[in-house]
Amino acid sequence: MATQASAYISEQNPFPQPLTALQLIDRSRQGLMGTEAGHIARLLGVTDKEMARLLNQSVATFHRQAKVGRLDASTSEKLLLLGRLAGYGATVFQDQGKFNRWLCRPLRLLGDRSPLDLLDSPTGVQLIEDILGRIDYGVFS
Repeated sequence: MATQASAYISEQNPFPQPLTALQLIDRSRQGLMGTEAGHIARLLGVTDKEMARLLNQSVATFHRQAKVGRLDASTSEKLLLLGRLAGYGATVFQDQGKFNRWLCRPLRLLGDRSPLDLLDSPTGVQLIEDILGRIDYGVFS
C-alpha cells in the first residue's frame, strides 16, 4: 500500500498504473496533463465543483488548468494521490461504483463525515487509505 500505488489515469491507459513512491514523486514533478484531472474526477464520480475543492482550487481555475498542457507539481501530486486512492478503493470494494458510494457515506469513525470530505489534504488521503487497508484486511473499524 505505501510502496506500490495505483497512481494516475490517462487517455492512453484508462486504468491506474502502479507506481512506487519515488516514481510518484518523479511523475508529479514532470506534471500531469491538464485533462487527467477530469479523468480522475470521473473515476471518483465527483463533479467539477467537488474536484476543484479536493484540489483546493476554484472551479474556474480547475477548468482553466484542465485546458493547459502540464499541471504544476503540487496539483499533479494531489491528482496522483487521488488516483492511487481510487485504484486501491476499487480493488478493496471490487467495484469502482461501490467504492464511490462508500466515499460519500458519513462514517462514525470520521466523526460522521464522509471520506470524500477529507480528501482535500494529504493527511486525509492517508487516513482514508489506512481505513481501506483495515477493510481490506478485515480489521473491524
